[in-house]
Amino acid sequence: MQQTFVRKLRFFLMILSLLLLIPAGSALALPSVGQSARRVVVEDPDGRVMDLAFPRKKPMLILYEDRKSATQNRALKDELNKLSDTKAEAKQIQFVAIADTSDYRSWPLRGFAERSVRKKAVEVGQPIYCDWDGQFRSAYGLRRGVSSVILVGKDGRVEYAAEGKLDAPARSKLFALLWAQVR
Repeated sequence: MQQTFVRKLRFFLMILSLLLLIPAGSALALPSVGQSARRVVVEDPDGRVMDLAFPRKKPMLILYEDRKSATQNRALKDELNKLSDTKAEAKQIQFVAIADTSDYRSWPLRGFAERSVRKKAVEVGQPIYCDWDGQFRSAYGLRRGVSSVILVGKDGRVEYAAEGKLDAPARSKLFALLWAQVR
């Protein structure tokens, strides 16, 4: 009886130690570098559809956020805005902003969400597409409430995928990969 308890305790401790090796909040489901990007269709608040099929003529940088995570990558968005104004190569990259609006897909919430996304799109000067049914989030293995950044090369392969707030080294790595795509 005591040997059974000791074996169970050892097994439990082994599992616990393995779990401690996995970083908190790690995104095991994010697409892997080199993986083929999935085809998903999103639409803006006015019903204009964007088919995210690959390969494409330009590499695509996708920023996926919801209401709670919209400020997590403020520094990245500020850098992207600055670069789009100053760096000619930025025109060779397709930037796609997608809002997780799956919590607001039914009436009357959808109307409020559409107005909010339209207003934000005007503020940033770029279309913002909506993931009304969570299909994009599901296809790419993204978590709710976390900002996600995915770079897909012209060949349709994932070049970079991260979630959460990108620190300066992570942003530098992303930009190096971006510029490598357009050279």
